[in-house]
Amino acid sequence: MGLRNGSLVCDYCSSNFFSFEPFQIAWAAKDSSDPKAGLSYITQTWQEIDDGENRGCNWCDVLWGEIPFWYQHRKKEESPMPEETFKITVGFEKRNSEDEIVLKVTVEDDWTARYQVRCDPDENAAAFVPGRMLVWQVGSPRAFKLASDCLTQCTLRHNCPKPQETSLPTRVIDCSDPERPKLILTKGMQGFYAALSYVWGEPQPHSVCTTKLSTYLESIDILLLPKTIRDAIFCTHNLNLRYLWADTLCILQDSDEDKQREIPQMCDIYRCAYVTIIAASSWKVSEGFLHNRKKPVETLLPFWCPDGKLGTISVDEDDRPMPSKEPVNRRAWCFQERLLSPRTLVYASHTLQYQCQTAMSEIGDIWNHLPSTKQGEMRLPDMMVSHTPSRTLSSNDVEVVLTAWRSVLRDYTQRAVSDPSDRLVAISGIAQLFQRCNRYIAGLWERDLSTDLLWYRDSPSYGSLVTGQFLAPSWSWAATIGCIAAGWDKRAGNIIWEVQSCNAIPVSDNHPLGQVKGGRLIVRAIMRDVTWDPAEPELFELKRPCVSVTKTGDEPEDRDEACSIRSFPASGAADITVDTGLAIKNSDQIEITILSEPNDMPTSASPVEYANTRMCIGKLRKKALKAVNIGRSFITNLFLKWVPCLVRRKNAHTTGTAPPRQPSTYQITSNDTNENDIQVEAMTPQDHSTNTDMVVASTEVVEIGCVHSGGEPDHMGSNNHAKTRQSNEVTVPSKERERHIGYGYFDYDTGEIGADKGKAVVVGSNKGENPSHLTGLIVIPAGSTGEYRRVGIFHVPGKSYEDEDEEAPHCDIQSWLNTPDTEVITII
Repeated sequence: MGLRNGSLVCDYCSSNFFSFEPFQIAWAAKDSSDPKAGLSYITQTWQEIDDGENRGCNWCDVLWGEIPFWYQHRKKEESPMPEETFKITVGFEKRNSEDEIVLKVTVEDDWTARYQVRCDPDENAAAFVPGRMLVWQVGSPRAFKLASDCLTQCTLRHNCPKPQETSLPTRVIDCSDPERPKLILTKGMQGFYAALSYVWGEPQPHSVCTTKLSTYLESIDILLLPKTIRDAIFCTHNLNLRYLWADTLCILQDSDEDKQREIPQMCDIYRCAYVTIIAASSWKVSEGFLHNRKKPVETLLPFWCPDGKLGTISVDEDDRPMPSKEPVNRRAWCFQERLLSPRTLVYASHTLQYQCQTAMSEIGDIWNHLPSTKQGEMRLPDMMVSHTPSRTLSSNDVEVVLTAWRSVLRDYTQRAVSDPSDRLVAISGIAQLFQRCNRYIAGLWERDLSTDLLWYRDSPSYGSLVTGQFLAPSWSWAATIGCIAAGWDKRAGNIIWEVQSCNAIPVSDNHPLGQVKGGRLIVRAIMRDVTWDPAEPELFELKRPCVSVTKTGDEPEDRDEACSIRSFPASGAADITVDTGLAIKNSDQIEITILSEPNDMPTSASPVEYANTRMCIGKLRKKALKAVNIGRSFITNLFLKWVPCLVRRKNAHTTGTAPPRQPSTYQITSNDTNENDIQVEAMTPQDHSTNTDMVVASTEVVEIGCVHSGGEPDHMGSNNHAKTRQSNEVTVPSKERERHIGYGYFDYDTGEIGADKGKAVVVGSNKGENPSHLTGLIVIPAGSTGEYRRVGIFHVPGKSYEDEDEEAPHCDIQSWLNTPDTEVITII
């Protein structure tokens, strides 16, 4: 089997596909909307394909790779039989734009592979094929010429901001003699300059500092500089630019004062640069970026031009490296350096790329401009990069800007910073650009503050949290490490809470958009007590039962002392207070009424919980109490005279099986006959399964007896009180843990929160007369009275799924929204 068409393909392939007429059928498929368009033909036998591949036929080589792949996945066999033949459909296809063409190969109408199509610029095919061979010698004179051509074409053809002379940064590197560079103090000089974006990755002992500045102003020993800095100086010189800005040599690395002065200028430094050189593929500064890349493996094939001329193309599988895998795209500082730059030369792992506000291309593909978004690269809205931005923005413009910021935040927070305290600093240049239409508060925007505060950590980033280090107020995304999503949740279209104030305190007045040392968010909102399992997203409401105590016995005529019991919500650390005012004698009967809320009446839906209660009693003079005739209940709250009693709820949220149940009873004992500690315990009934409802008396009768050590009753004082009695029954679901109301999404990993109970602060609901969804912040006490810190957000759906799935969330949203009193809290 001989080879034809310049010895690129065998006779069989040449006559069946690579002759003029069959090839034009395949070429015309690029203009067809039919996905099956193209040239179909039957191959030679598998044995002949194998022989052709061994003899050097490049098309047999393509088929030799695709057919076995299809065979193994569809017929589940290793390789075809020698005598088998196959139907092949070949066609060209446009992708992304008019300027990118791929070759599509389909085996048996079932399996399709696509190949990138390229050619040299001096080939006959170049007039029809826009793709060019990859430039892998990125430091060659040809590469620098192609890069300069990209800059020129952008200036002439694109609607990007045009390069113009500008005030140079405070210090720049003079690259006019790349073998003897030096620092320049610009003092207001005008000119063009390049900026460098790269990954440090290691210390740079020869960075500029106060003691080296005078020497570097004379000259810099090029051999002392790391390879990336040397390459950047060489690159700047070969782009016919004189000045270069690189942080390591243009900011005094031992001067906090100089850093506080220069870092706020980063926005203008990169925005005004003629071009930014991005060392994208280098993990550390000693690696450099001008070395040759791996030479691509390309398969050459004949190309019959529509005008009848024969040319040559190269096809290779579409496996270009993903930009997100480049080292520079994992570093937070490098993000704003690229985004703020109007023009960039990206020294990627496989080639040299040019990116501007309009498009991104591989150098040499001057006519192959792919939109940046198609490459997964974000660009800022045009209105933000213009040198003459509009003074006013329409409502649509504002929405575009806010949406752009949320995209910025998501990309930026996936990246790592060496020092977590730089989390706000490394994005301050972008914030400065956005600030002209909004007030910036520690990473959030005042104009959309309530929505911005509902950010959540979508996934961990490349960094890790430094325990005990203050990064930002807890309500700011900068307080945690991880990929942040903000503003995408439309379920909070109706903002319910009231933001009274929100402020952050910058570390330096010279850099108000950078690092902060404190901040406060003060809001008035509906709040509920909640609990959670740190390892699971489920959120549970801590119901707030109340105890109402009423005396039922006849009022005694003579009392020298009196006491009463006033009921309060018995949440995590709430108190039930014993006040004077209700006269009780040694054998009075009282009623204890358990309510779900302070202002509620007992209903069939009132939930009842169980708890352990410990009460500290004052001087009781050798008295004891005895409780009898206790109905079934999950709640224990008891009263005593003189001193407030602290009720602490235990086991609010349990996991695993329900605790063993015992017959209902109250046990009241005295530890000391002079200074009495009274221990009160409620034992939950055992004769009901977890999934069975129990009818529990909401009104319980307690007989109080005060007995001397000698056994005689001791009469308490006198006060006149009316007798009252309540009698209600409630149906109480017997559950082994608190009601599942929704889901929590936490800002920290398991174990970093430090608590499993807190408060749900309602921010808003979905729009409509009958909201079906609530969302807000989860906070825990921060130590100081009335101050909290955020640990996550929550979503509460209103629909009840209890009939379908007992584990599904259920919440009475109207009862939340009808809460009569809101609370003012401070979140720090």
